[in-house]
Amino acid sequence: MIDGLGHGKYAEEAAKAALGYVSSHLGESLDTLFSGCDRAIKQTRGVAMGIVRVDRNEYSLEYGGIGNTRAMIYGENGSHFSSSWGIVGGGFRHLHIERTQLSPDNLLLMWTDGIPESLKLSGYDRYLLQDEQELARAILGDHGRMTDDATILVYMTG
Repeated sequence: MIDGLGHGKYAEEAAKAALGYVSSHLGESLDTLFSGCDRAIKQTRGVAMGIVRVDRNEYSLEYGGIGNTRAMIYGENGSHFSSSWGIVGGGFRHLHIERTQLSPDNLLLMWTDGIPESLKLSGYDRYLLQDEQELARAILGDHGRMTDDATILVYMTG
């Protein structure tokens, strides 16, 4: 999840630069990936960024985030993940990486600051564990801020 700081052309340039770097370095550890991206896009205004790696064989997940992107697991072993303070491209002090085990029926949700930080899934029962695309649309429609860009990803782990 990549969100260029601010709005408009320069935010888009920062997000595209970060995406280009991440896409060409997917095999690196999250620590190396974030620090390399930070150096590679320092000429931009920077981004908030969260990355999740799911190991489907081990049913495990690894999350790292800098800035105001959010992630959570819904279902058995559910949890919210924290992003570290800072800006990718503007320097950050520490990347906190979280790891957890997954269950086959977990949902992974990731979102940007255009959706409130404390996302509650009560009231979305008709979508949970059935239709990820409709769940994403409903959350975006109900919680997306008109004054900010908003992105949400919903992924079924099983």
